[in-house]
Amino acid sequence: MRASSHGRKAKITVALSSDVIRRLDALVETPEVRSRSQLVEEALRRWIEERARGELESQTEEYYRSLSQAEQAENKEWSAIAAESARQLWNE
Repeated sequence: MRASSHGRKAKITVALSSDVIRRLDALVETPEVRSRSQLVEEALRRWIEERARGELESQTEEYYRSLSQAEQAENKEWSAIAAESARQLWNE
């Protein structure tokens, strides 16, 4: 697990089902997890990052789908140039 930020943390209260609590507690007993708070914070952080990554992927896909035929052709040309350049760099 990655280190959490060292800033001041806010206390909150959440209600969780007993099966989720049992699973959390089982994970807390592993060496890499120090507390329920650490585990929940890391899980939420990963979920937030995953959602942000998914949103970025959706926006990127939307952008490429919006390109005109001419823009798609230009993009393809630039991709070929970049691929050839990378090939030359790797072969040096």
